[in-house]
Amino acid sequence: MEKKYQHFISMLDKENKDDAILFIHDLLEKDMSIIDVYENFIIPSLADYECNSSKEEICIWKEHTRTSIIRTILESTYPYLIKARKQDSINKLIVLACPQEEYHEIGAIVSANYFYLMGYKVKYIGANTPNFEIKSALKILQPDYLALSITNYYNLIQTKKLLEEIVAENDNVKIILGGQAIKKHRDDIDITYHYILNSLDDIKRFRGEDK
Repeated sequence: MEKKYQHFISMLDKENKDDAILFIHDLLEKDMSIIDVYENFIIPSLADYECNSSKEEICIWKEHTRTSIIRTILESTYPYLIKARKQDSINKLIVLACPQEEYHEIGAIVSANYFYLMGYKVKYIGANTPNFEIKSALKILQPDYLALSITNYYNLIQTKKLLEEIVAENDNVKIILGGQAIKKHRDDIDITYHYILNSLDDIKRFRGEDK
């Protein structure tokens, strides 16, 4: 597995989009599960990324290029999610988003796909979602859960205010938080939430306890 992973990383480092996509599809066609692909290739490829340039502007666009390749892989392999989805679906809706000014969305997309695999109804409404759009989605869709993914620490303050308003206006919706900012700094700020989920195991436990 490690050899295959390093081969995949070399394609991403060279920004070889076509070969990276075909490589992942080949793994799936050879009966590797979509969860194994996510856990052993997709997630580590972003978590372990280190820019080899000292110039910030180069690192930014190279990270964006890598993210674009990963996003295309996630979209192109969606049929495998459909085939792997739990048959014992749960009749609850989760709305997922990245809040205003939060542009790192791959974690949110992966989480949305994991919730889907666990049998939930899922609506992913995007990155950098303005507060009024999140509130509008809650009003119209009436979900059981709102899940927000926050990577940038500086987005925690405005998200804290948003969640206080949401909870005050929506008695029934439960708040799920995830992302690197939550993982590293949730104790630094008194932010409203019901669940912290940052991994597949977290989501599996959540699904098992959700009655």
